[in-house]
Amino acid sequence: DNNQFHLVSKYEPSGDQPEAIEALVDNIEGGEKAQILKGATGTGKTYLSAFDVLKTHPRRFLFVVHRELIVKSARDSYVRIGINPADTGLLTGHDKEMDKPYIFATIQTLAQDEILHTFAPDAFDYIVIDEVHHGGAATYQKVIGYFRPKFLLGMTATPERSDDFDIYALFHHHIAYEIRLHDALEEN
Repeated sequence: DNNQFHLVSKYEPSGDQPEAIEALVDNIEGGEKAQILKGATGTGKTYLSAFDVLKTHPRRFLFVVHRELIVKSARDSYVRIGINPADTGLLTGHDKEMDKPYIFATIQTLAQDEILHTFAPDAFDYIVIDEVHHGGAATYQKVIGYFRPKFLLGMTATPERSDDFDIYALFHHHIAYEIRLHDALEEN
């Protein structure tokens, strides 16, 4: 079946990650449609999202970032844990691999009308918005408002904003999991 992914896990979650993954899966299965994953930089938010995606097997998946360097790094993290690289595509100023099951996109490219509207609003089952504290920006509002995924995960270290935009409201004030720096350091 062309919709089946070739998944072979190379890395196993460690420390608090199984608890965090179970929290995400439980929330998805419980009908939650949008949540925030909050954690300090370097605490493994991208890997947690990758393990969750690996476990939930969305038909199509979209990962949105604000810089091209980050989009490649995120894709590499997903590949490291077992996502088949042939199933991944980049959507950036230079790459337009939009037909893959797993797409890693920059917000600047995705928000362009001619790109955004090539996708149906329900094209993706699972969407991750990295650095979602930027969610109040017009480009993010456009993309988040356009798509209707089965599940939307926002990841950030700093959801509180100085411009009073309520990031939590985008996710109906649902925090999937909070990774505390102290705990992450204790777990290496």
